[in-house]
Amino acid sequence: MSKATDILTLDLQILEVMVAEMAAYLASDATFWPLNREGLPPKLTIGGCLMRQYRLLILQEHLSTPERARLKTAIDSFNNLLKENVVSFENRAHDELHARLREWTSYLRNMSSQVASGTEHYANTVDTRLVINALMSKLQTPPYTLNAQLAEDVVRMDKYLKAQWQKGDFVLPEVWQAAYPADKYWWLYGHPKG
Repeated sequence: MSKATDILTLDLQILEVMVAEMAAYLASDATFWPLNREGLPPKLTIGGCLMRQYRLLILQEHLSTPERARLKTAIDSFNNLLKENVVSFENRAHDELHARLREWTSYLRNMSSQVASGTEHYANTVDTRLVINALMSKLQTPPYTLNAQLAEDVVRMDKYLKAQWQKGDFVLPEVWQAAYPADKYWWLYGHPKG
């Protein structure tokens, strides 16, 4: 197996675990749900689940046939769960979006410090912006409604980042690059000026 295949396989495994635990997560009050599975990220969030679904669907040609079937099963299960939890999902997605926006705003405010402006630190932080994008995309599709103020906040933060932007290489693992074209995901191609 190549490193790229390993990354996609791990993304699929994480997605499957997140979907399996999503019903319990939606029934709870937690924004970040502990997964407690070795080798997986420590927290389940709606945005993390949506982010993985998005990129795995675009990159599924790189998955094996059984992995593509597992991806379809996970996404079908997720969508069926959402049909039964429209209001709960929308409320929880907005809660997470608020939390992620606070996190991203805090990063942007502090990025002028030497530690925060480093390319490596940015690459480790920018997934917050990816999750924000995934949440906003989902909340803009019926039957959901995206809070207009949150959308304006994201536009304002993007303008702030763009004013301090240095174009460069794709900052995430190369295997995901095809899922994130530079014209839409400009904030993955470079880093804040130091």
